[in-house]
Amino acid sequence: MAVSASGIALFVSACTDNGAAASGDPTDPDARVTKDGAADSALSDLDGGPADDTGTAESTCSITRTNVTECNKLAPDGGEELTCGDGKSDAWCELNDKAINSAAYRRAEAQCLTTKNCAGLARRDCEYRSYATATPTAAQKAVVAAYCATCEPTDTTCPARKIAYDTAKGPTSTDDVFVAAWELNDTLDDLIRTTCTGSALDAGGGTAACLKAFGKCAGGIYVDRLPDCPP
Repeated sequence: MAVSASGIALFVSACTDNGAAASGDPTDPDARVTKDGAADSALSDLDGGPADDTGTAESTCSITRTNVTECNKLAPDGGEELTCGDGKSDAWCELNDKAINSAAYRRAEAQCLTTKNCAGLARRDCEYRSYATATPTAAQKAVVAAYCATCEPTDTTCPARKIAYDTAKGPTSTDDVFVAAWELNDTLDDLIRTTCTGSALDAGGGTAACLKAFGKCAGGIYVDRLPDCPP
């Protein structure tokens, strides 16, 4: 999922959806990384519009636990463990949800956490498709606009292109800007915008280098905000 191993997309793919221990390989598109470095198989979230937050009576964490349990029944190797272990996963998930997740991501989880999407890429495809009907917040729009002004200032298609999901290319075609634009809450997006764009970004030359620098900066902010496992 990530454009670069140091980008936010890799870290979000490893942490945001409160999943279970995976291969531990940071290059695995289905792997997620917790704050202490453990890999987790799970997904991410993002959405705009407070109404979407109340679209289901069941919490994101409750939906996630049920999904992991049901998918584990179908896994030939017994499946995955919940982040921080069965006894502490719910408390960690609530902390993570408040610290990281957008309303759009919660909306996506409510739609996509089904046994049909137990495989990581299938789940991501469902999530990313859901963003086409989500409404970005002002902060999500602003972080994309700031990235475009910093890294692709002459491309007028940049703002729309960066939040669009190409269903033909699939979930591995998305980048760090797409993840920030949809799956992170406003507090994180505002911090990423002020820290990782404009004169604050040490980008080097060219669009690819600028995108990589943005992802590395945003990924660092993301990981710093991840909660530790409860004592």
